[in-house]
Amino acid sequence: MLLDLRKLKRTGKDSQDFYFEYFPESNLAEDLPGAELELPIKIFGTITLTGEHSAFVEGDINFTLKGECTRCLDNAINQYDAEFGEAITEDNDVGYSVVNDTVNLTKIVEDAVLMHLPVTFLCKEDCEGLCFKCGANLNRAECQCKKE
Repeated sequence: MLLDLRKLKRTGKDSQDFYFEYFPESNLAEDLPGAELELPIKIFGTITLTGEHSAFVEGDINFTLKGECTRCLDNAINQYDAEFGEAITEDNDVGYSVVNDTVNLTKIVEDAVLMHLPVTFLCKEDCEGLCFKCGANLNRAECQCKKE
C-alpha cells in the first residue's frame, strides 16, 4: 500500500483520495480468542502534502471479525470502523516515514486495526452468556436452574 508523493506533486494538487484493499500477511486478531479477521481490510483516505518530503494521511479503515462469542459461544460476525490521521515525515519517531518519496500505509493500517480490536469478541453488546450451572444460552431462554 504505497502512496507516491512524486506522482501527487506532478498532478499539481496538494491532496489526493485513495482506496486500498489490504490482505495482511499475519492474523492481526491472533490475540483475540475464537475470532479472526475476514479479509480484505478496506482503507479509504486522503493524502495531503505538507512539505517537500512530508505529508498528512487520514482516513477510515473498515474491517470485519468473525468467530465465536466469548460469552455464549454462538457464531458472530461484527464490522468495525477505525479512523486514522498521521503526519508522515522523513524521520518520524513512530516509524511512519517518507522513504524515497513514498509512504507505506501498512504499519499505519495494522496499528489502527490493532488499536480498535475489541478486548473480548461478543455476538452483541448485551450478550447474556451461558448459565454457569446448566450451560443454557441465556440469550435464547431462561435456564431452569433452581434460583437460590
